[in-house]
Amino acid sequence: MTPKTGMTQSLAALLLGGAFIASQAVADPHALDGDIAIGEGAEASYVNVGGNAIRTGLGECLRLGGFSDDAIENACEGIEEAAEEVAAPEPEPAPVATAPAEPIISTSLFDAEALFDTNQSALTASAEASLADLLASLERFDNISAIKVTGHTDSRGSEAYNQTLSEARAATVSAFLASAYPNVSISSAGEGESSPVATNSTPEGRQQNRRVEVQVTAESIIQPAS
Repeated sequence: MTPKTGMTQSLAALLLGGAFIASQAVADPHALDGDIAIGEGAEASYVNVGGNAIRTGLGECLRLGGFSDDAIENACEGIEEAAEEVAAPEPEPAPVATAPAEPIISTSLFDAEALFDTNQSALTASAEASLADLLASLERFDNISAIKVTGHTDSRGSEAYNQTLSEARAATVSAFLASAYPNVSISSAGEGESSPVATNSTPEGRQQNRRVEVQVTAESIIQPAS
C-alpha cells in the first residue's frame, strides 16, 4: 500500500468516526435537568423536537447551522432568567367610619292653666287649640322616634296628691298625642312638686311650676320653625 493510499484511508476513517459520534449524540438525546423549551425566535438556532431542545450526553443543546447570538435560548446557554418583579397590590383604603347623626331633641312647655282647670286632669276646650299648635310644630321633624310627656305641679297640697295629679295630666296629653302619632313610642311621667323651675313662695312662681313638658326625639328637622 502506497503512502498516499494510507493517508486517504486514515482521513476517511476519521470522518466516518466523527459522523458516527455526531449521529449517536442526535439519536440518543436526553435531558439531564428536564426538558428545555425552545422559545419563539430561537427555533432557527437549536435542534428541537416538539418545541423541546435535543441535548447531547453532556446536556448541551445541539445547535443548528443557523445559530445566532441574537436568537438564543437562555437555558441552553446557562443564562439565568431574571425573575419578573410582581408589584404588590395597592392596599385598599380603609373604610371611613361615619358617625351616626345625633338625634334632634326638642322640648315644648305648656302652662297647666292652658290645658286644665284647677285640680283637674281633663283637657279643657281651649286646650285643643294649644295642642293643635303643638301638632303643627311637630310636622317640621323628620322620623319622630319618641315623645315623652312629663307633668309638674306647684307645692300647694300634699306631695302625694301633687304626684298623682302630675301623672294624670301627663297621661291625658300622651293619649291626645298618641291619636295623632299611633306608630311613635309615647311615654308619660309625673314629677309632682319635685322639680320646680321657680319659687313656690309667689303666685307667679307657682304658675311657672304648674306645667307640662313635651319632649320630642327625631332624626332631623326638615323645616325651620316659623
